[in-house]
Amino acid sequence: MEQKNTIVSTACGSVLGLDMGGVLEFRAVPYAEPPVGNLRWKPPVPVRPWQGVRDCRERGHMPVQHLAGADVEPYKSDFYYEPLPSVGEDCLYLNITVEEGAPGGGANRPVYVWFHGGGLTTCHTYEPEADGRAFAEKGIVFVSVEQRLGIFGYLSLPQLTQEQGASGNYGLMDQICALEWIRGNIAAFGGDPENITIGGQSGGTVKCMSMLLSPKFTVPVRRAILQSGMQWERPFPPLAESQEQGLDRLGRLGLSRTASPDELRALPAERLLERGLENPYIDSVTCDGMVMAAASVRDGLLRGACREIQILAGCNLGEGEYPKPAGAAAFYEEFRGRLGDLYDKYDFERLVCADDSTAPALARRLGAYGLSRLCWTNLMLARRYGEWSRTALRSETKHYVYLFAHRTPSRPCELGSERDEENQWSWHSSELWYTFRSLREGTPPARSWTALDYALAEQINTYWANFIKTGDPNGEGLPFWPASGDELGWLLLGDGISGERRCGAPLERLMEEYVCRQFRLPLVPTD
Repeated sequence: MEQKNTIVSTACGSVLGLDMGGVLEFRAVPYAEPPVGNLRWKPPVPVRPWQGVRDCRERGHMPVQHLAGADVEPYKSDFYYEPLPSVGEDCLYLNITVEEGAPGGGANRPVYVWFHGGGLTTCHTYEPEADGRAFAEKGIVFVSVEQRLGIFGYLSLPQLTQEQGASGNYGLMDQICALEWIRGNIAAFGGDPENITIGGQSGGTVKCMSMLLSPKFTVPVRRAILQSGMQWERPFPPLAESQEQGLDRLGRLGLSRTASPDELRALPAERLLERGLENPYIDSVTCDGMVMAAASVRDGLLRGACREIQILAGCNLGEGEYPKPAGAAAFYEEFRGRLGDLYDKYDFERLVCADDSTAPALARRLGAYGLSRLCWTNLMLARRYGEWSRTALRSETKHYVYLFAHRTPSRPCELGSERDEENQWSWHSSELWYTFRSLREGTPPARSWTALDYALAEQINTYWANFIKTGDPNGEGLPFWPASGDELGWLLLGDGISGERRCGAPLERLMEEYVCRQFRLPLVPTD
């Protein structure tokens, strides 16, 4: 006999969840009609109410895609070691994880809405590292959102624009539709629709930022967790440019550039997928003036679009772009070109001492701490934004910044391989095992977790849960995490945890000046 609280009544109908022992999971709860047939490349249609009880104990489809990371280490062994979900265009659903007793209990629990990574092109909500159980156990209603990806979520074409007034941004519209469903229905699961935090990693950060910057987004979100930086330089190309890219895509697929929307909708989904792309994450939100009005994330942030949003953001020490100099001479040549006149201004060769043996690791660390050309791997940029927001925008909203520097443990048999922790460091996405506290014995089979890993995961997950609940990650038993608006405060999450503030050292001043110049963030606050 099903437990009474595994059935929840929403405004759309009743759903039957899965009792996981202490927590309940409601899988593939639809928030919109399946975007198939005539609804392919159309704005999402809110789901119609259903009769009876909908069985939400089984996983839904993974959005149609070529899963780019499934054959690449460390993702192959860490995230994709189990059979993948089925693939289909019918993918507009939510997964909800709550503590047993939350539905119908009258509790107004904070809500955390998660968007997975993979650019806007790939990945799915059922990856084992993004298991919401630990959040549910801490009194949070955890929701993960599936949406259209790739060509199905972001194709712009003149013929679609003629039909609809604009085109592209279908995936972004899916996100907005999902949040509107959550606002209207999450109370039935014990959630507080007035206390919503959105979060994502890598491509999930892009999804969060684009939603916060969209003029169509009206759900009152309080906070955002942005893992892999704030995507400061993420451009949103104009509609004309996106349409031309869409036409080029049809050409690469061997389809007519003048094919009608009806002809394109009649094609099987597999016919629309490209293989062997140099960049498998080519899809982008479009600045169409309707769903997106900003030209870039930077444009929206400097206008104050997130002035009232509390942000927790950070990056990993081993992820992203970094120079790989083959010795000290190449190291200094690389940074001379990167820093320009700042190289001599700060006497870089005296300031930073590198030799042939230390140059590769030192270059990697300098890139993460602030001398990276990429915004999403740059600790200083996130620190500086928090202080700029406080002074230039006169915002009283606090932001918190971290650098994840812990290395996932590799096994002795992986010595010298691409999975060796000496090669990977704290690799892109590795923090997810810790922020979700999803690591456990045998998950994944390729990892031999240590007592340090389990303890660190509990601390990090508690920081995240505290922020979701109150906007402040600090709490009893945790090292203090200073806000970034307080002397460029940040938190180092390594083998130990330490809160840091501006130290005033010349190297830190160089990083601050470089970041403000590189990413066009004013050094001096302006009215």
